[in-house]
Amino acid sequence: MSLTDLIRKSEDQEKTAALIEALHFTASNAMTIVEGGAELFKQPKQDTILLSCWLREFEGLASLLANSHGARFKLEISQALEAVTPMAPAPGYLHRTLMLLLDNALKYTHQAQIELTATLKSDSEILLTLCDNGPGFREENPELLFEPYHRGKEQDASDGKGLGLWSARHILSVMGGTIKAQENEPHGACFLITLPLEEARPSEWQKTPPTGLRINQPPFAQPKQEEEEAKAKILIVDDNKTNLLILAEILKALGLDPITAQSSSEALNLLERDLPDLAIFDIRMEGMSGWDLIEQLQQTEKCAALPVIAISADDPPEAIAPFKAWITRPIEADRLYELVTTCLAERTPSQL
Repeated sequence: MSLTDLIRKSEDQEKTAALIEALHFTASNAMTIVEGGAELFKQPKQDTILLSCWLREFEGLASLLANSHGARFKLEISQALEAVTPMAPAPGYLHRTLMLLLDNALKYTHQAQIELTATLKSDSEILLTLCDNGPGFREENPELLFEPYHRGKEQDASDGKGLGLWSARHILSVMGGTIKAQENEPHGACFLITLPLEEARPSEWQKTPPTGLRINQPPFAQPKQEEEEAKAKILIVDDNKTNLLILAEILKALGLDPITAQSSSEALNLLERDLPDLAIFDIRMEGMSGWDLIEQLQQTEKCAALPVIAISADDPPEAIAPFKAWITRPIEADRLYELVTTCLAERTPSQL
């Protein structure tokens, strides 16, 4: 209600947009709390991939995100853990949990040094420890960090709603795991995650791919006879660097060739030089929105027929034209793949 009052009184369009986004965020989290985190307590989809392979794939994405923030990410896997060939427990949930912790470290630490270690805690448990060299949380009781809307001392100037660690604990509880926080010496914070150990059977080990990002998705790998064919080029336009990198990695995993632009103006410059097979535009961008960008493209002969998919945290409007399709965040890899392949298949011979 207080956010609604601020929206009514605000005369600044940028502030109003931020307040509306905060209102949607708060409403969504309120429903999650009211429903007892019902979505989190659904049975996770099972995937077959070795933990060591999964962690190295996560390292690739985490390193990209860290570098984009002027930080460094390092992964260490103990020999004891490698020897027992454990499976990655619920890869989709594990990915979401580690991304929450990574985002937390990057948000509060300037030029962060972040390290993720994976060890064998016991015959039945895995220990993942993510540490940073930031200011730490300086809490007398670290358990308070996992309360909803609670934030560490001296963090009020940073963006955030105080729900990241609360969400991480709920996700891990579904996986049968735990998380606790402690100070990192000489300074910084550490989060210790304990998960049940499930050793891989030989048949499962053989099915584990050596490379390729897995984000709880179906096996969309291209058949061997198609590997040498040219990959479809997909232009992604999003002013949020993190969202841009994540979507690009998903498209790569789906066997596509992503081209990225962090603004509409950068996208226009790219389109002058080369025309992709498909484009994905974020709707809410500073300066020129996704709607404005596609309207400008429709007025040019070269780009008028380019199929474009919209992506947004908002639900699609009643009429999405001239967009071919609309993806609502959070992204589901199978839904994304379905829309992309459908749009590519609908191109006319003159567009190929």
